[in-house]
Amino acid sequence: MGRSRPDLPTGTVTFLFSDIEGSTRLAQELDPSTFRDLLEQHNRLLRAAFTAHGGVERGTQGDAFLVIFRDAPAAIAAAVDGQRALATASWPAGAMVAVRMGLHSGEGILGGDDYVGPDINRAARIAAAAQGGQVLLSDAARALAERRLPPAVTLRDVGEHRLKDLGRPERLFQLVIEGLRSEFPPLRSHDAGDHLPARLTSFVGRDRELEELRHLLAEHRLVTLTGPGGTGKTSLATELAREVARDFTDGAWFVALEAVRDPNLVGPAIVAALGLGDAPGRPIREQLDENLSQRTLLLVLDNFEHLLEARTLVGELIAASPSVRVIVTSRSPLHISGEQTYPVAPLGVPDEADVRVGPDRAGAAAVSPEDAPAVRLFVDRARALQPAFALTGPNSDAVTDICRRLDGLPLGIELAAARVSLLGLTGIRDRLARELRLPGPDTRDTPARQRTLRETIAWSHGLLEAPARTLFARLSVFVGGCRLQEMEAVCANLGGSGSDVPDELDMLDVLATLIDQSLVSTREGSAGIRVVILETIRQFAAEQLAEDPDRAGVRRRHALAYLDVAEACAPAMAARGQPTAVARLFEEQGNIRAAIRWAIEVGDAEVGLRYCTALWRFWGGSEEGRSTIAAVLQIPGAEAPTTARMRALEASGGLFYWSGERDRANEMYRAQLELARTLGDRRGEIDAKFNLGFTEDWRGRSHEGLATWEEIAASYEALGDEQSAVRTLAPRAGILILDGHRAEARELLERAALRYHEIDDPFYEAMAAGNLSWLCLELGDRPGALRWYKVSAVASREFGDHVGMTLALPMGAIAANEFGNPERAATILGAHEALSRRYGVRPPKGLELIIGSRDPLARARATLDPTAFEAAWSRGQAMDMEEAVAFLLDTVSLVSEATGPGVQAGTAPPRTAPPP
Repeated sequence: MGRSRPDLPTGTVTFLFSDIEGSTRLAQELDPSTFRDLLEQHNRLLRAAFTAHGGVERGTQGDAFLVIFRDAPAAIAAAVDGQRALATASWPAGAMVAVRMGLHSGEGILGGDDYVGPDINRAARIAAAAQGGQVLLSDAARALAERRLPPAVTLRDVGEHRLKDLGRPERLFQLVIEGLRSEFPPLRSHDAGDHLPARLTSFVGRDRELEELRHLLAEHRLVTLTGPGGTGKTSLATELAREVARDFTDGAWFVALEAVRDPNLVGPAIVAALGLGDAPGRPIREQLDENLSQRTLLLVLDNFEHLLEARTLVGELIAASPSVRVIVTSRSPLHISGEQTYPVAPLGVPDEADVRVGPDRAGAAAVSPEDAPAVRLFVDRARALQPAFALTGPNSDAVTDICRRLDGLPLGIELAAARVSLLGLTGIRDRLARELRLPGPDTRDTPARQRTLRETIAWSHGLLEAPARTLFARLSVFVGGCRLQEMEAVCANLGGSGSDVPDELDMLDVLATLIDQSLVSTREGSAGIRVVILETIRQFAAEQLAEDPDRAGVRRRHALAYLDVAEACAPAMAARGQPTAVARLFEEQGNIRAAIRWAIEVGDAEVGLRYCTALWRFWGGSEEGRSTIAAVLQIPGAEAPTTARMRALEASGGLFYWSGERDRANEMYRAQLELARTLGDRRGEIDAKFNLGFTEDWRGRSHEGLATWEEIAASYEALGDEQSAVRTLAPRAGILILDGHRAEARELLERAALRYHEIDDPFYEAMAAGNLSWLCLELGDRPGALRWYKVSAVASREFGDHVGMTLALPMGAIAANEFGNPERAATILGAHEALSRRYGVRPPKGLELIIGSRDPLARARATLDPTAFEAAWSRGQAMDMEEAVAFLLDTVSLVSEATGPGVQAGTAPPRTAPPP
C-alpha cells in the first residue's frame, strides 16, 4: 500500500476501487518483465484518468487502486475515461486486460492516517462483486451523480445483491458506456442464503426428503419438520432453505430459538435475526407485519418445541405477509391453520435380508451397505478423521451393526464415528452392544428413538476422563455458546479442590478432547472463537451438572461473567463504539437472559439490578427491557435502599423515556432522586435532577428552567465532572428555543457544539448540530442551516443509528420546502413515515414541537397537486434506510448548489439526540 497523503479529502466523498480481473493468471502466463510492463501501462493509464478528474490516490497494492473523489460525477467521469483508455490500449504480448471498478459515496472519515468507517468497506465490496470491464455504483453514488453523467453514458439498475460482510442487500447500478462492453455474467454477490448457518460438514443421505420438502414448500406457506432430537431436523431445514433461497427476492433467514426460553421473546428474536433494530414502544407484531408484508422471503424458525405458546405469532405473520414462507423445526407440530407437517425419520439403515457385498450366487446385482444413508453418513464422518477409511467386506458388518443399533439417528452416528480413531469399529460396536441400555429409571414413556439417542450420548460421555466430564457438564450453563474467556472463568477448577487441572492450558486440552469426540464444536464469533454445544447434548450435560458439587458456584460465576460483559459494553452504548457493543450484546443475549433468570430465581437482587443498569440502553425502551426491570425490582430484597436500586430506577426511567412515556419516566426519576438523598449519594442526586430536567415541561418558565440547569452544571463542576457539566448546555438552549429566545439559543448551541467536539462527546454534539440547523433556518441563515444539518444526518448514518437517521428526515423535508422543492420534501416525509413505523421512532417532545411549528407535511401537500404528492410520497415509502439517507444527502447537495458557496460537511460525525 502506498504511503498516506496529507491531502486526503473528508466529508462526503466518493471512493473508487479497481483491480485487474485474473491478474494472478496473467502473471503466471506472461514472463516477469512482460507482466511488469503490462502493470506499469495499466497504472499509467488509470492514474492519468483519475488525476484528470481530481482523484486523490490513497494507494496501490499490486494491480489495485483506491482513489477518493470529492464528488460522485467526477469519480464516474474518471472511471469512464479509465475504461475507455484500457479498451483502446495495445497490451504487451496481446494480453487482454479487464479491470473491474466499484464506486460508493459516503463519509470520508480519517482515523490516524487512513480512512475508517463502513463506507470505504462498502466500496471495496461493490468492486469485488463486479466482472472485468464492469463499473458498479452504489445507490448512494447513483443518487448524487445521475443528473450529471458524462456524454454517452447511462445507468442500468442491476438489482439488489448481498455483498460480503454487509448485513443488508445493496442496490447496485452499472455504468453503460457507449462503445464498450455492456453485457456481463452475473455479479459476484453472495448467495441469497447468506443468512443461514454455514455448512461445516457434508450433507449426506437426504436427497429424497429434500425433493419431497421442495414440493411441500411450494404448495404450503408453513412447513413444520417434526421428530425427536438428533434426527437431523435442523440440518435438513437449513439445507432445504439453502436450495430454495434464490426463489425468494429477500433470501432465506435463520432464527435460532434454542437459547430463547420465554415465548414472548420469539418475536424479538425474529426482529433481531432480520436486522430490524430496536423499536421502543411499538408492538413486535406491528413491527414484523410492516416489515414482512412487502417482502418475499423464507424464515427458518429452529427449535420451536419449547415455545409452542408463540405459535399464534407464526400464524399471524403468515396471514399478514402473503409472500413469506416459514419452515419450523420442532419435536411436535404447531397445530395452527395452514400448517403442513413433515415427520423427519432417522436415516435408512441396511436391511439384513438385502445386504450383499458381492454378487450373489444367482448373479444378481450386489447391494452395498453404503447404499443405505445411515452407513454413508458414518463413512463420511469417519473419513473426516481417517481419510483412508473405506467400507470393505471385513468391516461392513460392524458399520452396519453400529448404524442399526443407533436406529439411524444422525447425531448418534456422528458421535459414534468420532470414536473410530480411539476404539476402532469393533470396539464401538461391542460397547454399544454392551452399554446401549443403561441402568436407571424406567423411561417407557420416552419414544424409543429418543431413548436410543440419550443412551448414545451417555455412552459417549461415559468414555470421558473425569476432567472432561466436569467441563462437559459445566458447559451446559452457557446458552448459545461462549467465548474461551468466559469458559475459563466459569468452568474453573475442573478437578476439584487441590487438583492440578485448572490452569488455562489444561482446560484448553480438555476442551480439545470434547471437540475430538464431537460433543462440542467451535465457530468464529463477533468477538473471537466461540464454544458451542448442540441443544440436545446440552440438555444431557445439564443433567450431569446437577451432580456437580460446585453447581451453585458455576451458575453464580456464569452470571457474574456476563455481568462483566454487560457492564463493559455499557459505556460504549453512548459513545463511538456502539455498533461493536451492540453486536457483542446480541451475541450473548442467551447467556444474559439466563443470568438474569438465575438472579431472579435465587433472589440475588444486587446482580439483577446491576444487569438492568448496564443493559437499559441496549434494550432501548423495548417491552423485554421494561418487563425485565419490573421483575428484577420485585426480587425480595430489591426494595432495600442501595446504590444498585437507585441506578436501576434511573435505567427504568430511561426505558420509559424512549418509549414515549414521559410521565412514567418522571416517576422513576423522582424515585431515583428520593433514594439518592436517602443514601447521601451526591452524584446520584445530581444525575436524577439532570434526568428530571428532560421530563419537565419548561415552556413559559424559561427563567426557572435555566436556573435549574445552571445549578446542575455547577454541581457537576464541583464533582470535577466537566463532561456532564457541559452536557447541560444543550438542554439550556432547548429551553431558550421553546420560549422564543432564538438568538441567545444559537449562541449557546454554537458554544456547546464546539465544546462537545473538543471533549469528544458525539451524542450531544449531534443534538446541538440538529438544533442549530433548525435555528439557522429560522433566523434566515440558509448556508448555516445546511451545514449543521449535514453534520447531524451524515453522523447518524456513519454510526448506523436508525433512530438518529429517522429523526433527521423531517428536518430535511423542512429544508426542501424552504428551498422550493416540495416534491422532494414529500418523498423524504414518505420515507420518514415508513421508517418511523419500522423502527418505532418517536421524536422527543422538544423535537416534535420544532417539527410541528413548520408542519412540513401540510406544506408539501398544500403546494403539490394530489397526483404529484402521492407519487412522491409513495417513492419515499418504498425506500429503505440507506436509500432514504442517500436521497436526503442528495437533496442537501441540490439545496447547497442553489444557495451558493459556504455549505461544507461538518467536521465531527456523531449521532443525534442522546437519552437523558
